[in-house]
Order: sequence, then C-alpha cells, then structure tokens
Amino acid sequence: MRNPVSVSVLALLLPAVLLLTVSSAPLALQADEGESMMAVKVRKILLIDDHPAVMLTNDEERAHLLVFIDHFMAQAIQMGVMGMSIERPLTHDLIGILINRLGAQVNKVSITELRNNTYYALITLRVNGSLQEIDARPSDALAIAVRTKAPIYVARDLMSDVPPPEGDRVPEHRRPSVLPDEPRHGA
Repeated sequence: MRNPVSVSVLALLLPAVLLLTVSSAPLALQADEGESMMAVKVRKILLIDDHPAVMLTNDEERAHLLVFIDHFMAQAIQMGVMGMSIERPLTHDLIGILINRLGAQVNKVSITELRNNTYYALITLRVNGSLQEIDARPSDALAIAVRTKAPIYVARDLMSDVPPPEGDRVPEHRRPSVLPDEPRHGA
C-alpha cells in the first residue's frame, strides 16, 4: 500500500512548518536536576542563513539555546511537536515504539555540554526501575523527547541569558558559532 504522505509533499510543507511557533505546557524541574540543569521546551524551528536551528527556551522565555540541525532533523522534530504522524513509522517513531515495547520509558533528555563546537546530549531511560543514560546527538534526543513527551533539560551554562530573538531571523551579532551537529567518529 502506498504511503499517503509522500516525501515530496513533506518537502513542500517543510518551509511552512519550520517557521511555526511551538507552544507547550509549563515545565516543572524534576527534583533530581538541581541547579546545574534548566527545564526547557522547544519554542520553534527557524532558518539562519538557510540552516535550520531549534530554539529551546526556559519557561519564562528569559534564556534560550540555539542548536543547528539538518533539514531532516528539523522536519522530524517539528512533526513530533505538532503530533503529526504518517501511516508508517519514521525512525524516531520507531525508536519510541521499541523503547515502549521493551518495557522502558524515556525519563528525560539532557543537553549536557559543548565540546569542540559540538553539543552533547543524553537520553535517560527508565528500564526495570533503574536509569540508563545513552549518548545521543541533541537533534536525535529532541526528536525522541517530543514524541515520547519526555522533559528536556539543558545545562545552565549553555543557556544564553539574553532573551530569545523575536521573529524568524537572528541578528548577525547574536548568532552562535556552533555548526550543525554531525555524527561523531565512532558514533
């Protein structure tokens, strides 16, 4: 049976979907996160010089983090945020299904550090009552978090204390120097 949503239709929708602002219910910081991590939400996906970036903000939207991602990941994150699904599961949908069927759950996603112009993230799974951390690209971790409704955290020292820019363009002097995340050697 042919997929009702073709790749070409999704490609046509991507520019419009990328610029939609994402709303989310207020976030509560889990007790074990302490002062080093900040609860955030996906505020929007935007284009900066034709490169997609995901903007994460804290609840009060007084701090933000921009993470450059590729076009495929922008689409995957936005579809998850909007609750869109297609007939057959995409990669991040499949990962969520596997986690669930194996009796685990995504406890949280954390963007933990910036090293050599690369952000690092952890997906924390609850498996048989214990927590397991898995290294992940931030874009993959975010795509899984929005599908599983898992809370998202960012290390406070990575967050900009400047309010996020308005609109869909970021002024030149406020652009981060971190390039789109790419697979690391050995990953």
